[in-house]
This record gives sequence, C-alpha cells and structure tokens, in this order.
Amino acid sequence: MNKINSIDEKLVRLLGRNAQQNSETLAKQLNVSAATVRRKLKKLIQSGSLRIVGVADPSEFGYPMGVVITLDMEHDKIEEAMRVLAKRPEIGWLSSTTGRYDIIAVGGFSSTEGLSHFLTRELAKLEGLRGSETFVVLDNKKGHFIPLT
Repeated sequence: MNKINSIDEKLVRLLGRNAQQNSETLAKQLNVSAATVRRKLKKLIQSGSLRIVGVADPSEFGYPMGVVITLDMEHDKIEEAMRVLAKRPEIGWLSSTTGRYDIIAVGGFSSTEGLSHFLTRELAKLEGLRGSETFVVLDNKKGHFIPLT
C-alpha cells in the first residue's frame, strides 16, 4: 500500500477541481517545487493511487436523465450481476454495498423510454435479482460530472 501524505492529498484535491493545471501552478498552491509535484504525480499514478480521467456533464452528451438504481440480489449472484452491469454503457458508477440493497448503480439515460427499456429488458434479465428500486435524479449539487463508459 502506498503511503499518502497531506501534500499528496492536497495535490489530488486540486486536480479534482481542475486537472488542467500545470505542475508550476500546482506547486505554487502547495508551496513545493514543480519537480516535487511531477515526482509525486508520477508516483501516485504508477502506484495506482491516482488515475487522471476525463469526466463529462452527462446531459451534454445525450444522457440528461440521471438515475440511482438499487438492487436486492441473491447473494451468490452479486458478483455476476456486477460484471454484467459494469459492461453497460448507461452505468457510470457501480458498487456492492451493505444494508438494504446489495448493489447500487448510478447511470444516465437519454429518455424515459431508454430507462424503461433498460429496466424491463436488460435489468430484468439479471439472474438472482429479487427486486430493485429506481430513483430519478431531480437536481444534482455535487458529483454531477461522470466518466462516460
């Protein structure tokens, strides 16, 4: 496991706000040298602790309807359901969880028809699905940008 220090964490937070900042700009904000920033970035990326990705406003890319889908699964079918859902382009975030639901997925859809098709024709095919609940996102204040898969 990579030891993350406070400078590393501040660096990642700065990149999270704007990943287009160059090492000199980041260095000034962190009170370190640009060489230190470059070294830390390289170490974080090589260790797998940090990955720089493009994220998008889903509505600008044809997915204006955000949803949270919760799944109640037979426990021996959770891993397979996760594999199937992870391949779906509509799903931008996916996790197995504790609590009432076994899986929570966040996705984007182009329309209610697209969501309906996914729920009735794709999700319903999941082996071991005992039940699901879908929440349509009305207003997102944080975490609006997601990777497009």
